[in-house]
Amino acid sequence: MGSSLSFDDQKALLRKELRKKLEALKPEERRRRSGEILGRLFRHPKFSEAESLLTYLSAKSEVETNPVVGEARRQGKRVYIPRLDSEKKRMWIIEVTGGEKLTPNRYGILEPPFEIKRVGNPKNLDLAVIPGLGFDPEGGRIGRGEGYFDRFLEEAQRAYKIGLAFECQMVDQVPRGSHDILMDEVLIG
Repeated sequence: MGSSLSFDDQKALLRKELRKKLEALKPEERRRRSGEILGRLFRHPKFSEAESLLTYLSAKSEVETNPVVGEARRQGKRVYIPRLDSEKKRMWIIEVTGGEKLTPNRYGILEPPFEIKRVGNPKNLDLAVIPGLGFDPEGGRIGRGEGYFDRFLEEAQRAYKIGLAFECQMVDQVPRGSHDILMDEVLIG
């Protein structure tokens, strides 16, 4: 990416490149690599130690995370998944217990129903499993551009932050602003 591009243009170009790479992954390769990544997540000490965690539910091109909910609940953890509030440009974290009817949001990503009694506090999370279009070796992350996770991460400072990525999502350096929060670790497959 040339230095003559603005910060926003650099990010837009990088997002476009990363989307192409993700779309090029064959479904069977995505499933195999997702399984490898999740195996490493489930054996990770931070996953074992966590009493409460957030995980995203994957979009079609992302590391497939649906098994994270079941495994975490099987281990007796409190599990939260995101629910987007596009009107307020905010992300709520909703505790899931297994009986919820999940419905797709405007991006096609499954979400739990909003119930105020099940809204979690990001400050209390032990672990946050975070999506991204791309990551860099220092834990820099580029998302889809809406800023939901960026704003959430400002509140979830205590949580150990793990990004999940296919090799094709790794870049030398993600363009970063002062508000960007780094991942503590990225699991790559």
